[in-house]
Amino acid sequence: MNLETNFFTTTKTGRYSTWGNLSQKTKYFWFGLHGSRMLCEQVIYKFSNFDPDEHFVVAPESLSRFYEKDFGGPVVGSWMTKRDRLHEIEDNGNYLSGLYSQFLTQLPDGCKKTIFGFSQGGTTVFRWLHSRNVEVDYLIPYACWIPEDIDLTESKTDLVQIKILYTYGLNDIYLTAELIEMVKDIIIKNKLEVTQLPYDGDHRITKKQLSTIFTKYIKK
Repeated sequence: MNLETNFFTTTKTGRYSTWGNLSQKTKYFWFGLHGSRMLCEQVIYKFSNFDPDEHFVVAPESLSRFYEKDFGGPVVGSWMTKRDRLHEIEDNGNYLSGLYSQFLTQLPDGCKKTIFGFSQGGTTVFRWLHSRNVEVDYLIPYACWIPEDIDLTESKTDLVQIKILYTYGLNDIYLTAELIEMVKDIIIKNKLEVTQLPYDGDHRITKKQLSTIFTKYIKK
C-alpha cells in the first residue's frame, strides 16, 4: 500500500464578535485577535470602558477550536499548530483579509485603524501583514512573539509606515527577559520602528494598558 497525504481547499465559516456602533461618528476602528485558548468575546470585553459611539471593535475568532480539557468543558481556540502550518497561515490570511475588508469599506473618512493581536494572535497578525497588503494606521503586538522565520522587510504591508506599539507585562511568565532580548534582536534585524511599552502586569490583556496606549498614542 502506498499511502499519500494530499490537501483540498474548502470554505469554512468564521465566527467573530463586535462592539460599538459603526456609523459616521466612528473615529476609531479596532481589529483584535485573541490568544491561544481564548475566544473572540474575551477580546471584546477589554473595550467595555471605551465610548461605543467613537470606537468600533471587531474580534475574529480562530478557525480552529478544541475542548480546553479532555473531551468536554469550555471550548477554546487556536490560530495554528505546527501541523500543516503553511496551509493554516494561508487560510488565516484569506479569512482575516476578507473580514477586515468587509468593515473597511464602511468606515467614515479619517477613521483611525488599529490592528492588535495578543500572544498567538499577535504572531498571527505579523504573518498576515507579511503576506497581505493591509491598510492600517497602528499595530499593537501585545505580549507576543515576532516570527523570526520570515523577512518582515519584504512584507506586503509596509510596516515602516505603521506606528508599531509593542507592549507586554513585566511579570509575563512566557516572555522572559531572555526572550524579550531575542524579540529586540528580531526587531533590529527586520529594521522595524517599534515603540516598546512594558508595564507592570502578567500574560493578560488589561483594560488599563489598552486605555493608556490609546490615550497616549492614538487618540486624536
